[in-house]
Amino acid sequence: MAPRSFEAGRVVACPSIITGDRFLLRVIDHIDCQAQVIGSYGYQSLGQPGSVAATVAAALLTLFIALYGIRLLFGPAPGMGAGMGAGMGQAVFGILKIGIVLTLAFSWPAFRTVVHDVVLDGPAQIANAIVPNTLGGTSQRFAERLQESDRTMVSLAQAGTGRNTGAVLEGSETGAGFAGTAIQDDTALGYGRLAYLSGTIASVGLLRIAAALLLALAPLAAGLLLFEQTRGIFSGWLRGLTLTVIGSIGTTVVLALQLSILEPWLADAIRVRSFGYATPSAPIELFAITLSFALIQFAMIWLLAKVAFNRGWPSLPTYHLGTNASSAMFAQQNPSSPVQISNRSRVERISDSVETTVRREQIAGSRVHAYQGGTLASRGDTGAAQANPATELASVPRLGSSYRRTGTRSSQAGTKRDAAQ
Repeated sequence: MAPRSFEAGRVVACPSIITGDRFLLRVIDHIDCQAQVIGSYGYQSLGQPGSVAATVAAALLTLFIALYGIRLLFGPAPGMGAGMGAGMGQAVFGILKIGIVLTLAFSWPAFRTVVHDVVLDGPAQIANAIVPNTLGGTSQRFAERLQESDRTMVSLAQAGTGRNTGAVLEGSETGAGFAGTAIQDDTALGYGRLAYLSGTIASVGLLRIAAALLLALAPLAAGLLLFEQTRGIFSGWLRGLTLTVIGSIGTTVVLALQLSILEPWLADAIRVRSFGYATPSAPIELFAITLSFALIQFAMIWLLAKVAFNRGWPSLPTYHLGTNASSAMFAQQNPSSPVQISNRSRVERISDSVETTVRREQIAGSRVHAYQGGTLASRGDTGAAQANPATELASVPRLGSSYRRTGTRSSQAGTKRDAAQ
C-alpha cells in the first residue's frame, strides 16, 4: 500500500513508472497514490467555501430547511392527531438527512474517517482477514508478490521451453517438429504475461479510479439526498461506492488465488529448466492460467455490480399506530373493509367511487319522483320510505346500463314491409 499522498493540504508526488523488474509494483503504487490524491484533494477543492459544489449544496440545504419550516407553519405539527408516529418519524428523518449532508459536504475530518479511509483502505484489511493462510495472505507484501511472479515469468521467457535443445524429460521426446498447440512457445509466453499484467492493472485501476472519482464528488452528491426527486442520484452514488469496496475485496481474493497457483507452478518450471530439461507444455499452461484469471476478475466485478445495484433491496413493513387485533380480525371478516381496499389499484378505487356516487344520485332522483307522483302514499306503507339503502343500491342497474336497449329496433319501412307480406 502506498503512503498517504495528501496530508495537511500538501500534495505528495506519486512514484514514477519505469521499466524493469519493478514495473508492476510501481504501476500499482502509482494508481493507489493517484486515487488518494483525487479522492482527498478533489473533495477539499469542491467542498471549500465559495466553490460551485459547496454553493449548490448550501443552496439545496437552505431550500430544504425553508420548505420544511413553511410546512410546519401552515401544516399540522408533527406529533398531532392520528398520524403522530408518522409525523415524528418524518421530523427525525429530516433532521437525520441534514446531519448526513453536513457531514458529507462540509466536514473533511469526519468524511475522511467515515467514508474516505473505509473505501480506499478498508478492502485490503477485509481481504486480509478473510483470505486463509494457505493462499499466502494479502498483507503489505501482496503487491511485491505480484511483482515477483511477473519477474519469474520474464525469467521463464528468457530460458525458453528447451523444446529443441533441452534434454528429454521423463523419457518423452521434445517434439522439435511439432509444437503441440496452435500458439508458438514464445508467443504463448508473451501472451501469458500480457494477460497477467493487463488483468491485474485493469481491475485494480478500474476500481481505484472509480472510488477516487466518487469520493471527490461527495460534496456535490450529498445535497441530492434532501429531495425525493434527486434521491435516486444519491442512491446511485452510494451504490457505486459500495461496488468499489466489495469489488476491491473480490479482486484481491481472486489475485490471491491466482498467486497460489502461479507461484509454485513458476518455481517448478524454473527449476526444471535449470536442470536442463525441456518444458514444452509450460507456455500454453501459463497462457491458460493468466487468461482464465483475467476473465474471472472482470466476471467477479460484474457479479458484485449486480449485487450492489440490485433494485430488490428489502424494505421494512409499514405499521400504523392505532391498529389492533380487533381491526385486523374485522379486515379478515370483511373483504370490503378499507384495509383490503387499500391493496387495490388506484384506478379501481376511483372507478368504484364514481360508480357509487352516480348510484346515490340516481336513488335520490328516484325518491324525488316517487314523492311527486304520490307513489309512497299509494303504497300505504310508511316503512317503504325508510327502505334499506343497500337494497336500493343493489336494484339500480350498473353505470352505463340504464339506457341500454331492451327490445328489438324497428322502423316504419320495416313495419310496412312486414304488413305487406
